[in-house]
Amino acid sequence: MIWNLIGVLISGLSMGGIAALLVKISRKRLPRWIIPIAAGLGMFGYLMYYDFAWYGWKQSQLPDGVTILEEQRNSTFFRPWSYVTPAVNYFSFIDDDYRSFQQNGQHLIQYYYYEMFHEYKDRLETTLYIMNCEEAEQVQLDENRSVAGQPEPIERNSLLHRTLCP
Repeated sequence: MIWNLIGVLISGLSMGGIAALLVKISRKRLPRWIIPIAAGLGMFGYLMYYDFAWYGWKQSQLPDGVTILEEQRNSTFFRPWSYVTPAVNYFSFIDDDYRSFQQNGQHLIQYYYYEMFHEYKDRLETTLYIMNCEEAEQVQLDENRSVAGQPEPIERNSLLHRTLCP
């Protein structure tokens, strides 16, 4: 987060400096109020760039074999450009490091489900699940690998089911 703040400040100072140089070169024919306007536009420009580049940057950091299951684009008040074109600020994925086994004649898959949130500080949530491919349902496991909830149905045509249960 501190690096984003530094990037915003440098962008604002750079654009404000360019505007001040333009005012000086024009022998003050340009109004001085363009300096803070340019600084503000530079700051917003950096924030927009970071907002739209975040998803691609996070995707490039993922290892090979990752399947992205879902993307969400939301508009927020503090990102006014998101009302025109919202950027991806959430995605979920699974990797290819899952365990497949048979128990009581059922084909079971144990896998991790990852959720990445683009907030003031990026947040990654990891949840362990077991999926029953025949019944098309999954159940969440806790840190002790014990069942932590009720089975949830999964649609057989969902990307998650198609990827894990061939």
